[in-house]
Amino acid sequence: MKSAASHTEFLRVFAASILVFSSLFSVAFSHGGEDHGEQSSVATAATTSGPIASAKAERNIDTDSGKFLLRIERYPADPRTGELVQLALKVFEKVEGGFGANEPIVIEDAAVAFTVTTAAGSTVAEKVPATFENGFYRADYEFGGTGDFKIIANVATKDNRAFAADFPVSVTTAPIMWRFWIALLVLGLLSGGIVAAVYYSRRNEADGSRGLRHLAPVAALALLFFAFGTVALLFLLPPRETRAMGNFVPTGDAATNPADAGTISVLTIPKESQLLFGIKTEAVAIRRITSGLNVTGTVRSRPDARAVVVPAVAGRIVLREGLTLGSAVGRGEQIGFVEQILDVPGQVGLEQQRLDLEARRVELRNSVLQLQAQQADQRAKAQQARTTLAQANRELRRAANLVEVGAAPRKRLEEAQTAVNVAEQEVNSAEQQVRLLEGQIAQTKAGESIFSPQRVNQPTKRFPLTSPVTGIVNEIKATSGQVVETGAELLSIVNLSSVLIEAQVFERDLPAVRESTRASFTGSALGDEVYTIGTPDGDGRLISIGQTVNEQTRTVPVIYEIKNPLSRLRDGMFVEITIDTSGDRQVLAVPKAAVVTEEGQTFVFVFDGGERFEKRAVVLGSEGADYFEVRSGLEEGDRVVVEGIYQLRSTQPTA
Repeated sequence: MKSAASHTEFLRVFAASILVFSSLFSVAFSHGGEDHGEQSSVATAATTSGPIASAKAERNIDTDSGKFLLRIERYPADPRTGELVQLALKVFEKVEGGFGANEPIVIEDAAVAFTVTTAAGSTVAEKVPATFENGFYRADYEFGGTGDFKIIANVATKDNRAFAADFPVSVTTAPIMWRFWIALLVLGLLSGGIVAAVYYSRRNEADGSRGLRHLAPVAALALLFFAFGTVALLFLLPPRETRAMGNFVPTGDAATNPADAGTISVLTIPKESQLLFGIKTEAVAIRRITSGLNVTGTVRSRPDARAVVVPAVAGRIVLREGLTLGSAVGRGEQIGFVEQILDVPGQVGLEQQRLDLEARRVELRNSVLQLQAQQADQRAKAQQARTTLAQANRELRRAANLVEVGAAPRKRLEEAQTAVNVAEQEVNSAEQQVRLLEGQIAQTKAGESIFSPQRVNQPTKRFPLTSPVTGIVNEIKATSGQVVETGAELLSIVNLSSVLIEAQVFERDLPAVRESTRASFTGSALGDEVYTIGTPDGDGRLISIGQTVNEQTRTVPVIYEIKNPLSRLRDGMFVEITIDTSGDRQVLAVPKAAVVTEEGQTFVFVFDGGERFEKRAVVLGSEGADYFEVRSGLEEGDRVVVEGIYQLRSTQPTA
């Protein structure tokens, strides 16, 4: 009887729990939507109410092969993860001159595919195909994550004209349906309450094991109740808000012209908040922006600024102490030496060479002795001639005295003078011979030192290693003490004070490149810095355009020379180059930092003086390295916000 009463009590608790859950579930659904009448259906609680908006945008594309207009419609305007985004693209060509001028012509026979990338440029999906239906190229895509993305429309016409345009899109997550989680919590509490109620009702039984046996089926029923309730909740009340999308029918109308729309909203920011936000502005001005052909380039070192050091002979190398990667060396500077070690045959040859030199040295020494003997003989002759000259001079003076007093004839005086002259000639000749022999002796002694055996009495020879160029040690392939062969590369030296940038340009773009000597480039390793080429303040120039087309890629190398004083550009680095094909055209330009794209709409914040800012939509044209061309929405002299934009976007408008 007690068991029956317990079962009756359990059933009463279980029924009461179901009634409580049903009442709560009914209350949750009855207040799920705005309509409280008879049509209070589950769909109202599971989906949003009201129409779902679509977004429109358009892009003007100017190419060498024509001018085009791409008009896209995206449904919904605010896509969420897990929702199927429907795209409808219409492609026009602008015809200049003739019948129908300025009226875009619809292109219906092109091949269109969409590419989805992140805002940073990483590819998310490639070649999403589009089918042509009722004048639109249509495609569907489901975003798997949140964030800022770009939808790139790639168009290729039948006459092989290709162009592309990108459209930004922001993807968010669907709002959470709190009623689902509240109902799930209530369901869990009810299931646990059933088990707890039965447990406490049976805990006073004498046989505890019997009470546990009765508790097991109750727990199973409670678990089944929780599982059934969870499935019902998932079916009737999704955890996140869903929208009934339906089939999107595009209109094909032009996107709203921001110039006509004017100011979107007005913000009032106190001066103190402006300082706190760090708001900075810049004036919109007429500029020549570098826009045109975007290609990828590779940094190369100049051929005459790169060299390798190789040994002239085989042997053991010894590098200069302190020489490491990054060491600076000058042209002709010794950076080490090669020590050539001779084998046994080589040492035998050296010994033979030493003996030959010794024989030659002995021969030269004998020659020196002979020359010294001849020199001594000539010195004796010179001394004898000087004695004869002194005697002739004394005789000349005696004859002069006798002739003067008339004791001797004048003929005796003339004979004495002749004797003096002859003696002087003999002295001069002897002294000249002594000097000649002195020079010959000096030359012979010098030759004796050259042929000294000490010059070849060592079994090793050293050959210096010198740097062919001025630069930085870029690579070391050998270490001190290593034995290398002749011609082995020991280290490489490169000078990156100026480098080359090689851009690969498709052959169809060569006419535009030939007319332009200006360009700009940037790279991931350069941060946000943009460098110019061919401008008065730039540090580079165009030096050559290749003469051969690559058979595989159909590209031609275009070479620029760039100064690189800080060595930020490294050999092999990739850079993004924009070759200026816009000529000297001056346009109204707005800084890139001022432009904001949100839900297919492009706008800027214009400082209107004092504490007033306008959120104003703009239409952009060509893109430069730092600026966008402004087609409409701004005037010269308008000041746009370039820093502190995030805080302005978070501020509620006042109008």
